[in-house]
Amino acid sequence: MASRTASPPPDSQHVSALIDDPSFNPEPASDKISAYYSLVFPTFTYYLQTLNVTIGRRCIPTSTASSSEQTQVDVDLGPLKSVSRLHARIEYEEEEERFVLVVLGRNGAWVDGTWCGKGNKVPLRER
Repeated sequence: MASRTASPPPDSQHVSALIDDPSFNPEPASDKISAYYSLVFPTFTYYLQTLNVTIGRRCIPTSTASSSEQTQVDVDLGPLKSVSRLHARIEYEEEEERFVLVVLGRNGAWVDGTWCGKGNKVPLRER
């Protein structure tokens, strides 16, 4: 994810000079995140920073050591049984220069309001 470097704290004289300055804006600057794509969910946003991302539900608690037999996902959709452990994958198609969602779960997936069954590959569009 985004890496940040801490700067030394300002001295009190510098802070009071900023506050007295009529052009001083106390609103923090918006942090920009470098990502290929973003997945917006009701409770969180996931920023794609790699060309392949897996989506599903975790099969083991994150505090437990995982074995090679248990699939781990990049985006955890929660404990719902309607979500497969490995539900979908987003990958970049170099030939087409686009991201696609590959439906892997037996229950299918809704993509932009359209139902897609297992095995479908759906191009993701810009928003």
